[in-house]
Amino acid sequence: VPRTEAEWKEIQKGFYEQWNFPQCLGALDGKQINIRTCPNSGSWYYNYKQRFSIVLLAVVDADDKFLYVDIGCNERASDGGVF
Repeated sequence: VPRTEAEWKEIQKGFYEQWNFPQCLGALDGKQINIRTCPNSGSWYYNYKQRFSIVLLAVVDADDKFLYVDIGCNERASDGGVF
């Protein structure tokens, strides 16, 4: 994660110059990662696609370099809850 104002400005500059997307500090997305569970482990990580999964949430810069990654939230959380 950028630590200074100058580093944040470089990210913003990258989005503007490469993608013509002004005032952007990162691109955010989430992805379900399928997992195997132990028998009788319950439904905490059981998703709407009838699979067990955890959520990977990531923010990247204009060059697709990861700025932040969070892995492990269960699928039952809302998008806002994961964020």
